[in-house]
Amino acid sequence: MRLLWLLTLCLPLLGWTQATPETGNAYKQVLEKVQPNIVTVRVVIKVEFKSEDETETEESKFTMQGAVLTSDGLVMASGVLLSSESFKQLIGAEDDEIKITITPQSFKVIFGSETKEYDAKLVATDSQLGLAFLKITNLEGRAITPIVFSNEELFVGKEVLTVSRLPKGFDYAPYFCTGRIISEISKPRKAYLMEGNISELGLPVYNIKGEAVGVLVILQHGLKDEEVDFGFRSNFGNDSRASFLLPASALRPLIEQAIQRAASIQ
Repeated sequence: MRLLWLLTLCLPLLGWTQATPETGNAYKQVLEKVQPNIVTVRVVIKVEFKSEDETETEESKFTMQGAVLTSDGLVMASGVLLSSESFKQLIGAEDDEIKITITPQSFKVIFGSETKEYDAKLVATDSQLGLAFLKITNLEGRAITPIVFSNEELFVGKEVLTVSRLPKGFDYAPYFCTGRIISEISKPRKAYLMEGNISELGLPVYNIKGEAVGVLVILQHGLKDEEVDFGFRSNFGNDSRASFLLPASALRPLIEQAIQRAASIQ
């Protein structure tokens, strides 16, 4: 599918790190604590490609992972394939270079390795950060323990991790990825650069106690090509953006806005 193919060209390749025996038990505890909140989202979108003399429309289906943030079913996920603005920013395309219109059609949420699917609706997006917030329309009495966010100080050298799920063909098994903060920036906003194999955009990033300290997002530096050095391009695979950890303090207002938005359209 053309849209997903374009996406694979835009994401940098990341290497794997290896956990030591001393930290293995701590990782396992975080995995067990967090994995009930990590869901699989089945998505259907309509994609319209426009060129000078023709228009092509196709329906695209894909799955992604999300995190249930509240006990009433608010889900946070990557929004880069859910809005035209986010996708264009991700691939660095100007309006006159590529004309893509993305229209979400439906969302189904799956907990763990269950077969039951819960309908959800898109309630809010942030195209600058590439985040999306969905609301499960009816939990049918299902109990959810909300993710705990921490105000713990982030610093260069701090170890962090994230939790996601494998595809259906691998039983939706949960897995963790580790990383380490290697830099702190103040613009275009306060955020933290990481090394390691954390690459799941839109999912929370945790400390070793299993508390969410932020979310992984894509940030654009907004510089001209000649202002970006070769070292940055070599390390991050692109000259216009990189993945950063957005701290919990910056994420909380977005969650509150999504909660209010969900309540207003019920």
